[in-house]
Amino acid sequence: ALPISVVDGRIKLSSNSLGGWTVHLYSDNNTVYYYAHLESQATNLTSGQRVSKGTVIGYVGNSGNARYTATHVHFEIRPNGKAVNPYPTVRSAC
Repeated sequence: ALPISVVDGRIKLSSNSLGGWTVHLYSDNNTVYYYAHLESQATNLTSGQRVSKGTVIGYVGNSGNARYTATHVHFEIRPNGKAVNPYPTVRSAC
């Protein structure tokens, strides 16, 4: 499974000791989607770039403070800047 853009939007690539390799996806409706603990970000992308829904944005990993866990993607949905449980949204898309 590859982390893909769930909506059209603008991306910000970053890394830190907590989330490891991360991608923030800023949609046009003020919702931010956050992907963390990636093995790496897609090499054809740069911060500020617009992406289309379905674009591969990274690779599943365990970077940051997840270094000793199974590979996974920490995924958040933040409408208007406040994180909500992503399960209902993800479940309805599966």
